[in-house]
Parts: sequence; C-alpha cells; structure tokens
Amino acid sequence: MNKIYLAPLEGVTDSIYRNTFEIYYGGVDKYFTPFISPNSTFKFTAREFRDINPETNNIKTTVPQLLTNNSEHFLWAVKEIASLGYKEINFNLGCPSGTVVAKKKGSGLLFYPEELDKMLYEVFEGLPSGVDISIKTRLGKNDPEEFYEILDIYNKYPISELTIHPRIQSDFYKAPIRPEFFDYATIHSKAPLVFNGDVNSVGNINDLYRKYDNLNAIMIGRGLIANPGLALACKKGLEDKDISLDLTLFKKFHDDLLAQYTEILSGEKPVLHRMKEFLAFWQINFQGEEKIIKKLRKSNRICEYRDYVNTLISSSATTND
Repeated sequence: MNKIYLAPLEGVTDSIYRNTFEIYYGGVDKYFTPFISPNSTFKFTAREFRDINPETNNIKTTVPQLLTNNSEHFLWAVKEIASLGYKEINFNLGCPSGTVVAKKKGSGLLFYPEELDKMLYEVFEGLPSGVDISIKTRLGKNDPEEFYEILDIYNKYPISELTIHPRIQSDFYKAPIRPEFFDYATIHSKAPLVFNGDVNSVGNINDLYRKYDNLNAIMIGRGLIANPGLALACKKGLEDKDISLDLTLFKKFHDDLLAQYTEILSGEKPVLHRMKEFLAFWQINFQGEEKIIKKLRKSNRICEYRDYVNTLISSSATTND
C-alpha cells in the first residue's frame, strides 16, 4: 500500500497534534517531529523532550528530526534518542528559514558541499548500530543545479530514505516546484526516495505514485493539515470528488486539541496563538465564511474563540445541507 508521511511543521505538528490526529483521522505511516536543535549544552529543552518522550509518542511511527551543522551535537542527540527506543532519526537539510540558513543549518548547509560531506562522514562514522539516518533536503540554496553535487554526496552514505522537496532555499514555499530534479534523483539516487511539496489531494498522491514507480513514500505537510482526512481517504481508495470535510468529526478533533492546549499552555494568549496557527490551514475548508474567520482571527478570549468556531461549524453545516 502507498505510504504517506506527515511532514514536520514548526509550531504545528507537536506531539499533542500528532497523537490527536492519529485518534481522529490517521492513515499516516510516519510522523516526523518538528526539528530539535542539539547544542553545546548537551541537553534537550522541556519542549524538545516532550516531543520525543516515549510515554507520549508511538516510537514505531514517530521519527525525531535534528537540525544542526555540528556532528558532535548530532551524534550526542542520536545516542540519547536511540536510548529511548527510536530506530530512525531524520536530518533536516531543508529548512528555508532565514535565521536557520544564516547559521549554515537546514538548507543553508547545502551551499557548503565540503562541510556537508565532512559532517555526513563524521555522523555515519560515529553512528551507533541499529539506528537509521534519513534526510529531508531541498535542491540547494541559490541554484537548483547545486543538487547534482549534493546528490553525489548523499550517495556516498547509507541513507535510509531521502526526502526531496524540489525547491531551492530562496524559493521558500511559493515558487513553483522543480520536478525535473526529482526525476533526476529517481535515476541517480542510491537511497529510497520520498517526494515532498505541494501535495494537496488524492489526485496528487495517485499521480505521483503512477509517475514514479520506485517512489518509497510521499510526505505531506500543509495539504494534510488543511485536509486531515486526506491520508485515510487515499488509503481507502476514495477520489477527491467523494471527499468532503466531516464537520462533526472535525469539531471533535478541534475541541480535543483546544482542551489539551488549554491544559498545557500557560494563559489564553498562547492557546489562541496555537489554534490560530491551525486556522491558517483549516480556513480553506470554509469558503464563503470569511467574516466569521476574520472574527476568529481577532478573538482574544478562549470563550469568544470557541463561540465563533461553533458559529462557523453551524453556518458551514447549513450551507452544505
């Protein structure tokens, strides 16, 4: 069966979201955590540990992701995470954030192929047995043709999976993807390949699997947050015309998230900030409800926010009848 992964989104796909998503929707084969940034303190922050704590994560389907350009820090984190029972750790070489790139991390490290090669050499030399390293990458920093040399470097090492987001760093998420470079990777990559980027429908998923007969998986981020039933619908063999947001299920999912964040976060403001992060993705499902969504965005009390959500759901249910 075609495999689908949930991409990591900073400030969105934390352990609360992932676990709640699995309860209400599912259909995902692997969940990747937002990146952990190991450093010279050799300690995880409370938030970082919560995201990988085996007591609150399914270690069989959760893949911790690391963001660093220091092999010593990377290997320390790998050993700590492996001691918790995890068998795969993902190396983030795709983050396009300006602050990350300025530190030669994420897709910023791609601009320095010699340093990238050196780090990968040190990582795989020091890797404890029984742990797989997968990579999530972009094509390069400034020019997609950087990818040819980058892929040659990746091919030197036993990477368990290579997830390619076929954009360069300066494309961020808005410029068109560059599928011809993924085409190149399907011929030349030694690692099993995962496609990531602009996958928003069952049709997209099926088209990719038809085009690439050696595709190992598809990783979906924004498209799966916006349409949480997408992965399961694909697994069930449904078509896009047969899929619509189940408002009753979505309301239960939403309310469960709200209750958990209200319990764990300190004060109403951070709770509302988190829920509005989700709203940026969810609002595509509520065409014609812009006035209510605007009120949701401006709400500054949880009770007010909850009332507007109830209004939004009721109004959408009436419209769809």
